[in-house]
Amino acid sequence: MDAISGPYNSLLLLVCCDDQYAINIMSDMHGIPITEVAFEKLISAESSYRYELIDGVVYDMTGSTPEHADLTYNVAELFKTQLGKQGPCRVYQEQYVFIPDRPAVIPDVVVTCNVADRDKDQRLKPFKVRSPLIVVEVLSPSTEHFDRTEKFDRYKLCPSLAVYILVNQEEPLVEVYHSSTHWQQEYYTGHQTIHLDQLDLELLLDDVYEGVL
Repeated sequence: MDAISGPYNSLLLLVCCDDQYAINIMSDMHGIPITEVAFEKLISAESSYRYELIDGVVYDMTGSTPEHADLTYNVAELFKTQLGKQGPCRVYQEQYVFIPDRPAVIPDVVVTCNVADRDKDQRLKPFKVRSPLIVVEVLSPSTEHFDRTEKFDRYKLCPSLAVYILVNQEEPLVEVYHSSTHWQQEYYTGHQTIHLDQLDLELLLDDVYEGVL
């Protein structure tokens, strides 16, 4: 996920009545302490903004650097090309992922192969991916610690998650973690190829970083 920056730039009004929270968003929200209940209410509203709750503070994660955007696009397109559109799997960018008993999060890229995630009658409303199989985060200096720790821990609460991938913006370096190896770290650099046995996928680092480095 991309950088966190900026001061308070919005107004949040929380009204509590019988444990119900009402949120009045006057503009985009950033750097404001809120509860997990209030955060879930916030992201349930239709909005062009994308938020994450980090240490009890909500941050607007909308927007990114060109490098971040290009890497996210490259990875998503590589997955889409190999998976096609005929099977059950789908690739999403910057869509909320439902986390059991914790605040939802937004990966840069997520692959799900559960048809219920997109079925109009079964999917969550508002839309959240319930069965992430592969999650990819492009690292940024201000969110790298969160991506490696708390955010990773939240993803691990998803029983479906098999692969967690961290992509470095500054050099051709990708870290891969598999649930099958108890999340042991694997490093890929230079011109190496990442093999993901779960869906018979390959990520060539040359393709991941094409047009970026």
